[in-house]
Amino acid sequence: MYKLILMLLLAYPANSQTSNVWNGIIPLKSTRADVEKILGKPEPMSIAKYAAGYRVKDGEVFVLYSTGLCNNDPAHGWNIPELTVINVDFSPDYPNPYKFSDLKIDRNKFEMHPDPGSLHLVSYTNEKDGVVLTVDTSSDTIRTFSYFPESKYDYLKCAKVKKQ
Repeated sequence: MYKLILMLLLAYPANSQTSNVWNGIIPLKSTRADVEKILGKPEPMSIAKYAAGYRVKDGEVFVLYSTGLCNNDPAHGWNIPELTVINVDFSPDYPNPYKFSDLKIDRNKFEMHPDPGSLHLVSYTNEKDGVVLTVDTSSDTIRTFSYFPESKYDYLKCAKVKKQ
């Protein structure tokens, strides 16, 4: 039981039920250098300039990085420096999954979205705080913890370029 509680605290931040910080990595604030100080070098098969996968003790982490300021790439992205974290996805290993019912979250802060391609997958999304939990309802397990920029930073999104 102690191990389960410790794992939940590591995977789901203690500073808030709906915080978008994962192990000190913060979307729109942390850089690739920060991530590599925390997680080490990415897996060799996943190395790309703007995305990388990392193996951690209890799962896998995928990080998406900014391509740079909007004037460099106005078609998509964020108006933040290159190689700044945009998204962090943590997928825990099995057979020791995290139970959704063990998390003490305020479900009123989340919108539930069934996955149209899977009978048992549901995403619980909190846009305001930048958190998505993908849950397998058949086993009450969390497949993925996803962290992205809080909605208060939407003003930093690059404007979509209209196609001619």
